[in-house]
Amino acid sequence: MTWNPRKKCFLTQRPTSAHPLLTPAEDRDLDVAVQQLIHVESSTLKLMKQTKLYLEAICNLDKADQKLTTNLSTSGLVYLSDNFRQIVEDYHSVTNQVGKAVQEMVNLTQKTFLEPLKKLRDKFSLVAEALVKREELLTVWKTSYNRLKKLQEKKDKTANHVAKLEREKRAEDIAAKELKAVHLKLLSDFPWFLEKRLEYVKPSVHALIMIQLDYYGNTTKLFTQLMPAFDNSSSPASFAISDEDYNAKIQKQYYNIINKQ
Repeated sequence: MTWNPRKKCFLTQRPTSAHPLLTPAEDRDLDVAVQQLIHVESSTLKLMKQTKLYLEAICNLDKADQKLTTNLSTSGLVYLSDNFRQIVEDYHSVTNQVGKAVQEMVNLTQKTFLEPLKKLRDKFSLVAEALVKREELLTVWKTSYNRLKKLQEKKDKTANHVAKLEREKRAEDIAAKELKAVHLKLLSDFPWFLEKRLEYVKPSVHALIMIQLDYYGNTTKLFTQLMPAFDNSSSPASFAISDEDYNAKIQKQYYNIINKQ
């Protein structure tokens, strides 16, 4: 699992206005769509980063748990009594099982959540390329439009001037049509992309929830089995005991062990 904390978003700039070729509404519609895409890409990167930090925290906690039970298992405390040694061995066994569950959770989260998000995030490079192409076409059109405007302002009626004017009109018309076509396509593609990315992400989010449900459920079950049953009934031990009573029982068991030495 690799992560580059310095990785930046592909989308960093909003589209430039194409006035007077495009209406303010057409410019605004594209600008709104791009701002939404910028937000989505930024959120995707943050989600990937926070998920990796979460997995690292789980792994570090698991390492600490296993180190704790390993040190406890090799300490002289385990020789106080056979009962205590059994508790420590069971505790160590549970942390080993939890360690395997942690690795499985990390692998599943990587495959079903982080990798799909990475693929989604990479798609934003295509969005950025499309915007770069639009900016290039906009530059071509603006250059042609400004040249045409200057020629139109001149009062020259010579054949050479008229020929230049006609050539520039054709060039400006071609550039304008190409820019408009790309602009309209982006206005269609970007909202579609925003809608489809929700359909794409939903299964990954659902998978993440199921992975956590399975991990925390099994982990809780494993540790619950270590809890002592203080009643003699056939039913599972009750955890409705107060903290004071529970601590008193633990202290009583401890002093019983010490007194037997």
